[in-house]
Amino acid sequence: MASKASAYIRLSHAAGDGNLSRDGMEDDIRAACARIGAEVGPVHVDDGRSGAIRNRPEFLAWLDDAREGRVDVLATWHVDRLTREGLQAAAMILDVVEGKDTTTGRVVRPPVRFIDCHGLDSEDEFAFRIRFVLEAEGARKERERIRARNAALQQRLIAARRWYGGHVPFGYRVVPHPDGAGKALEIEPSEADALRAAAEMILSGASPGAAARWLNEQGVKPRRGKSWTRPSLIACLTGNAILGRITYRGAPVRGDDGYPVQAWPQIITPAEHAALRAILRAGEGSPIRKGGRPHARLLSGVLKCSGCSRPLRVSPPNYRCAAASDGFTCPRPVAISAERADQTVEQLFLGAYGRLPLVIRRVVAADNGLAEVEDAIAATLAELGQNPSAELFARLQSLHAERERRAALPTETRVEMVRTDRTLSDEWQVRDVPGRRSLLLDAIAAATVEPATGRRFDPKRIRIYWREGPADFD
Repeated sequence: MASKASAYIRLSHAAGDGNLSRDGMEDDIRAACARIGAEVGPVHVDDGRSGAIRNRPEFLAWLDDAREGRVDVLATWHVDRLTREGLQAAAMILDVVEGKDTTTGRVVRPPVRFIDCHGLDSEDEFAFRIRFVLEAEGARKERERIRARNAALQQRLIAARRWYGGHVPFGYRVVPHPDGAGKALEIEPSEADALRAAAEMILSGASPGAAARWLNEQGVKPRRGKSWTRPSLIACLTGNAILGRITYRGAPVRGDDGYPVQAWPQIITPAEHAALRAILRAGEGSPIRKGGRPHARLLSGVLKCSGCSRPLRVSPPNYRCAAASDGFTCPRPVAISAERADQTVEQLFLGAYGRLPLVIRRVVAADNGLAEVEDAIAATLAELGQNPSAELFARLQSLHAERERRAALPTETRVEMVRTDRTLSDEWQVRDVPGRRSLLLDAIAAATVEPATGRRFDPKRIRIYWREGPADFD
């Protein structure tokens, strides 16, 4: 009867094509097992997990296949796929292969055969043990070399402040480095202004979707894609690039203190960045509606029936009392042309307030830097999980102390009223329907429609009750 084998594959983040892909390694393992007359059963794969860590779920399950007698053969592609820890992990694996109890060292179960795709076979006992241990130690040394190369690369990125190519983030452009060698990034003024305006809109209560629509209406083109979308704008406003940070493989490059390194001018401030992330994490959207599609017309839900005080509903081409359709009785149901009503209220609003300056509500988060410290702690913990070292433990202790200090600082978010150099009439012209509605709702306390007295449109049927002394419009 053919022996049954359990296969183990570890895919690192750097795995590429060919024999370092999952399919390539699995095909090689199956071929190696076939050569010794073994049939591959379970295939265990740890994806993106470091060989320096023992408690990989699929690695432990692979060893358990042997411990619990489910297989006769343990197979892998190469020893460096099993471990990059060296002697300690090699001894643990050898105990399993030889059927030994890891505590007493006594043989407590039948041994299993170990093979890899590079000629390693436990059938040749003496040569196997020596070669297995040497290759495990070689894998550990290679891990140390990889760590050193990565650390050196990050240090060069930090020290040189050079642009190393790739996708140029929106809001920046590539220029010769001021020192004369290589390239750097500098702010592209028109794009950076557009991002600041979009951030200002969201901090003032607009939804990310509304800000994305505004960018598209202004003819601002993203670097990727045909137009701005809600997700693409959020990614741009809350990413690392907008703060001028260097990134490596998608993560910010960090200095010895654990904090991200800033290499280029920032487009928005860290406080604005933190406020945007807080708003977008909380899912705050339009101040008019918290969910669903935006209103299609200017006065949807704003105008009310004078007979029953219920909001009028759009029933093209009119706004119409919806009491009957909702199961209620209205003593004087009304209807009015939606287009003419929108035009009338727009004229009334601009006539009363169009020359006033636009005053916006701006969310300002107290910048105690706690979020930055938490981010640095999380990144340091992740590094410790991959490559523990005394330096990282010391950094973590320092960051925890800094977190306690900053946690005692004020954290309240406040709202400021900021006067702009634009008039309400200027702002009205550039806003879409949801944006114009927000301006109206800041000015209107109530709006009712009286019953018609004839067939012709009468603007006097619309009664607007303005807020007393409106101080802000956004």
